[in-house]
Amino acid sequence: MNKWKRAEILIIRQCAGKMRAADIGRLIGRTGDAVRTKARELNICLILRGDYHQSAKYRQSDIEKARDLHLEGVKRQDIAEMLKMPIGAVNQYVYFDRRVG
Repeated sequence: MNKWKRAEILIIRQCAGKMRAADIGRLIGRTGDAVRTKARELNICLILRGDYHQSAKYRQSDIEKARDLHLEGVKRQDIAEMLKMPIGAVNQYVYFDRRVG
């Protein structure tokens, strides 16, 4: 069992929310379980957020653009065509049925 180095902890802090624990572990030469355990000890949340979330279908910038265009009065169908999204997804984001961020 190797002692944790300050650089490894800094990498965990920087990558938290952007990379999976297994990927962070590969980066610093530790297992994903070791990274999860150390993050838990230090109260670092490893949950992926925003564009990095495993279920994200559209980039955060596209969602914000859709909302801005809707506020400017652009029709939802036109927004869907511009951003190459289904109209249902545009509706969910502009009416905040689905929140991101």
